[in-house]
Amino acid sequence: MLSNVLEYTLFVLFILLTVIFVQRQMNQLIQKKLNVSLLYISQQLTSVFYIFIFFLLVSGVWFVQYVEKMEHKQYEDFAHHFSSIFASELRQMNHHLLNEHTKPTDKTYVRILSAMTRWQHEHPEVLSIYTLKKRADGKNYFVVDPAVDYNKNGKIDGKKEQLIPIGTVYTKYIPELEQAFRGKFSIEKKPTIDDWGESLGAFHPVFDKEGRVDAVFGIDFDANEYNARMEWERNKAIGEIFLVFLVSYIFYLLLVYIRIEKLVFKKYREELMVSQQRFQLLSEVSMEGIIIHSQGIVLEINEAACRMFGYAANEMVHMPIKELVAPASLQDLKRTIDEEDVYEMYLRRKDGSLFPAEILRREYEYDGKRVSVTAVRDITERKQQEETMHYIAFHDDLTGLPNKGLLHRVLAEQIENAKSMRKKIAVLFIEMKGLKIVNDLYGYAIGDQVLLAATTQIRQAMAEESVLGRWSGNEFVLVLPVEKEEQVKELAYQLIETMEEPLLVNGQEFFMTLKIGISLYPKDGEDGKTLIRKADIARHELSKKAISQFRFFEKQMNRTIHEKIQMERELRKALELEEFEVYYQPQIQLQTGKIVGMEALIRWNHPEKGMIPPNKFIPIAEETGLIIPINEWVMETACRQTKELLAQNQHLTVSVNLSPYEFESRRLVQKIMKILEKTKLPPHCLDVEITERMTMDTEKAIPILKRLKSIGVTISVDDFGTGYSSLSYLKKLPIDRLKIDRSFVQNMHEKEAILPTIISLGHNIGVKVLAEGVETEQEAAYLKEKQCDEAQGYYYARPLPYRELTAFLAQHAQRDG
Repeated sequence: MLSNVLEYTLFVLFILLTVIFVQRQMNQLIQKKLNVSLLYISQQLTSVFYIFIFFLLVSGVWFVQYVEKMEHKQYEDFAHHFSSIFASELRQMNHHLLNEHTKPTDKTYVRILSAMTRWQHEHPEVLSIYTLKKRADGKNYFVVDPAVDYNKNGKIDGKKEQLIPIGTVYTKYIPELEQAFRGKFSIEKKPTIDDWGESLGAFHPVFDKEGRVDAVFGIDFDANEYNARMEWERNKAIGEIFLVFLVSYIFYLLLVYIRIEKLVFKKYREELMVSQQRFQLLSEVSMEGIIIHSQGIVLEINEAACRMFGYAANEMVHMPIKELVAPASLQDLKRTIDEEDVYEMYLRRKDGSLFPAEILRREYEYDGKRVSVTAVRDITERKQQEETMHYIAFHDDLTGLPNKGLLHRVLAEQIENAKSMRKKIAVLFIEMKGLKIVNDLYGYAIGDQVLLAATTQIRQAMAEESVLGRWSGNEFVLVLPVEKEEQVKELAYQLIETMEEPLLVNGQEFFMTLKIGISLYPKDGEDGKTLIRKADIARHELSKKAISQFRFFEKQMNRTIHEKIQMERELRKALELEEFEVYYQPQIQLQTGKIVGMEALIRWNHPEKGMIPPNKFIPIAEETGLIIPINEWVMETACRQTKELLAQNQHLTVSVNLSPYEFESRRLVQKIMKILEKTKLPPHCLDVEITERMTMDTEKAIPILKRLKSIGVTISVDDFGTGYSSLSYLKKLPIDRLKIDRSFVQNMHEKEAILPTIISLGHNIGVKVLAEGVETEQEAAYLKEKQCDEAQGYYYARPLPYRELTAFLAQHAQRDG
């Protein structure tokens, strides 16, 4: 057995725990990669490894024992050689003359005792040396046994350290000692412990001159050195076993790893093949063109790409990708070639024609190399729609003139140019008088033609650098860079003289008069809004006579300002005295004819002036900030009254207009939540209406709209098409409905393509479309045919006070029932 069974047992446990831990980790890795166990992929290899480890550990027992045996043999050889030298010297020193009766003063005894004491001091590995002889009765007795410094303190002070007197009987039986008396060297197989400590005894026979065994020379070697040598050799043997284990285990793990990698690669190849087949199938049924390319060369394409570019498949494969890109977009291609993103550029067909495309590019591993997979979508139709809507956003649909949004931009640019060149700018606010009478007597169709004829004549009288835009129904704004004030007067006279000529429409003559208010930059203001406002004030100052006139703005024109101040005072009073009233105009679902909602409209019932329309006081309320408490009152009233109506009309919603001032207020969302909580109206029953202009700054608008959506209300864009919105970002706005401005409905036959385009645009971005200002059955039928979702207008109902609305809803519900 082993010299230290516990030590080797711990070593075996360590090996087993190491194997268990590593095998478990390996098994988890294989489960993760291949979803199978370790034994499944390498059963034979693992079994061979386990058998090898078993035999290695078992043979390790024998190996450690063998190493210990060999070390003991080396120690035995050393002790034999060492003791034989001393035994030979003892013979020469006549040790055979000593016996149990020898006196301690005997010269031979003294000489041998002195020599043995010296030998003991010269060899620190020796714990003690002594000689023994056997008496006639067979008992052993000490002959020479020098004193020993067992305590290693440099002096003989212990009882056990004293010299043992000659003749002292040695009673302990030691087989190796008896073997030495028989004439053979012998050493103990392992150290023993006695009263003098732990030692390893060696015994050598001392012969007399006749060659007979006379005595035995005994040496007790210090066991600490022996044990240290044995421990070293044992650990060395265990280390060699561990090294064999480690090398074999690493080799085993390497073979397992190679097996795993082969299986993973096989699985990856199979998955890649399935993925490629799936991709090929999907690409063939895709409406988008799919191009696989690497290092600028086309590798594969699908049928949609062939149709899109006009090439056959064999023509496109191996074609440089840049040949499919328009020359103007080559720089964009170089910039985006290493980017994975969605972008737009112009591409080139086989016939040389160009078309806009939306590009989506991703990188993948394909056939063992890195390739780019590009999806191409032809966005020609979308671009045309955007261009159409962009034109609509900046131009009046009837006259084609710039609208308010474009006028503000043009005027801002003109002011910047004038600042740098130190020039003047004239702003003419033109009101065309007489158009209302034509509309009332002959209808809007004739009125529109008269308006177009008048616009044409005004444009003919304008200078080339002038810009004319339509401000509202019969109002226009003309912007003109000038050197002197006389140039403006001359233009005003020309415009008036031009309108003195009759306008011929359908064989009839019509006469219009012009009221022109004029402001000048920089004298009257340094921004567009101020200049237009002061030109409008100057126009208001003209007499009400039916003659054409013009007037420059003057500082003493304060009457209008005073009126606004008075109006502001009366508005504050009206809010306190509750002179406002909410009217409701029903909103109809075109396909079913059901009432699905209503728009809340404010009316001012002035105690002296009677009913004042919103267009008279809302602008002043917005300028003074009173619009915020007024709208808050409107919203709370509308929510409370709608809550009352929900009992009989479960799917009813109410739309409330937000002003730009409210929209930018930090308290907007909290205010709406408070009103909904107070009135107990479900959030989805409230629809807030914003204008296109509020969405101009999309970075600011989108977070506000998202906060509104988060509380559950719906959002509509009011008067769509008359303002400005960033069409490229329209689809990103979190809105629910577009409300088409009434002007598009009233002029739908002249602008037949616009209404369907707006409706299609709304549906494409996933929102409902409502048409405002529907006044005839023909308009309603046309909108229904074009798949417009909802409508409101005088054809269905005028704005109604709450009591009349209640009766209207009941009547409508009874009719539907």
